[in-house]
Amino acid sequence: MDDAALGAAVRALRQRRGWRQADLAARAGVSASLIGLLESSGAERVSVRALRRIARALDLRLGWDAGSRSPELARLRDADHARLGELRARRLEAFGWVLVAEASFNHYGERGRIDILAFNPNTNALLVVELKTVVVDVQATLGGLSVKSRVAPFVARGFGWRSSNVVPGLVIADTTTNRRRITEHDRLFARLGLRGRSALHWLQQPVGRPDGLLIALKAPNPNPVDARRAGRQRVRQRPAPARSTATNSSSSNGHGPA
Repeated sequence: MDDAALGAAVRALRQRRGWRQADLAARAGVSASLIGLLESSGAERVSVRALRRIARALDLRLGWDAGSRSPELARLRDADHARLGELRARRLEAFGWVLVAEASFNHYGERGRIDILAFNPNTNALLVVELKTVVVDVQATLGGLSVKSRVAPFVARGFGWRSSNVVPGLVIADTTTNRRRITEHDRLFARLGLRGRSALHWLQQPVGRPDGLLIALKAPNPNPVDARRAGRQRVRQRPAPARSTATNSSSSNGHGPA
C-alpha cells in the first residue's frame, strides 16, 4: 500500500464512522494536523508508532501486502461496485431524478465522495445513495452515510440544487451474506425504514421525508457464458448403456435379430 492509498484508507474509515479528523486524533493520541498530513499522502513523515495508534483506533490492519492477486481483487470489487451503481442510476433516471455519480465534497474538514447524489425537480427531494457490494462494518457504513447526508445540501448547491429534504439511501448487493448482516443488526438499520416495494414507490413519488431507504439489488452476472459453462460442468455424464451379450454374439455370427 503506497502513501496515497494509506491516506485514502484512513480517510474512508474515519468518515464511515462519522468522525472528524479531531475525533480520530483524540482516539489515537496524536494531533489533528498529523491526521491531516497522513490523509494527504504524507505517511513518510509520520512515525511508525503514530501510524500504529491511528490504525488501532480505526481497526485498520497494517502490514506488507505481498499478494500477487491484490490488484485483480481490487479491480473485481470496483467492477461489482460500478455495476451496482449503474443499475441504481438507470432506475433513478427512469423515475425522473437528476443525478451525479461520485460527487466529491470537502466541508469543514470532512472530505469524501457521495456514490450517487440525486435530485428530484418535481418535489425538490435530495437523495444520498451509499452503494455497498459487501456490508462489513455496519457502524462505519451508517456513520459514513450520516456524514454524507449532513453535507449533501452544501454539495447540491454546487449543481444548482437547493433542498432541505435530504433522504439517505443504502443500496446493497442482494446476497445471503448481506441479508444476514442486516438481520443481525436490525436495530441499527431500523432508521432506514422504507424497504423493498415501499422504497421503490417513494422513489417514483418522493413525497414526504422518510428517515431512510434500504434497497437490495441483485446485480447481473457479468460472465453469463462462464456461468452456463460451470453449470454444464456440474452435470455428471451418464455412462452409455452396455450392449447385451446376446446382441454382441448375434452380430459376431453375422445373424441379425429374428
